[in-house]
Amino acid sequence: MLKIGEPAPRFEFEDQFGKKTQFPDNFKGGWLGLIFLRTLACPVCMEKLAELKKNEQKYKDQGVQVLVVVQSTLKRVKDYAAKKQIAFPLIGDLERKIYKQYEVALGGLASFMAPQVMVSSLRATFKGHLHGMPEGNELQKPAAFIIDPQGKLVFSDYGKNIADMLTEERFFQVLAQLKQGKRT
Repeated sequence: MLKIGEPAPRFEFEDQFGKKTQFPDNFKGGWLGLIFLRTLACPVCMEKLAELKKNEQKYKDQGVQVLVVVQSTLKRVKDYAAKKQIAFPLIGDLERKIYKQYEVALGGLASFMAPQVMVSSLRATFKGHLHGMPEGNELQKPAAFIIDPQGKLVFSDYGKNIADMLTEERFFQVLAQLKQGKRT
């Protein structure tokens, strides 16, 4: 796992608008929420993206820029973001290069078949998020990171199974503690 307090690993990406960006260098001065999901075919991931889109202003009001990494092609990212009108940076990493930099691991069969996965998948499906054409590795686990305005990694949350994602409530609890200078 990455060490808290160290500089966030750097990478370059092209977002859904064709903008090439250096991370975290082009975002210094503000808080960053870097979220790793599985793919744009995953119902639970689609549900999380819808939640992030719905609450994007809440993140902005707290001074946080959200960025989401998915195992998808740039074309698929562009198409999905246009269809769903996603404005925050959506980053395609089908080759898992950024996942590896941030040590976001694959799970085994147990992390795919965990009870939480079944419950989360059913909930997302009933909300209309149907499993799409597979791409990437179905065993990819999620993760979330908070990076401070100086570009240092100050919080990490690695999912225990493929549906174990940091909740928005927990994200904002941790952010409030970090802004007060408390360690989480």
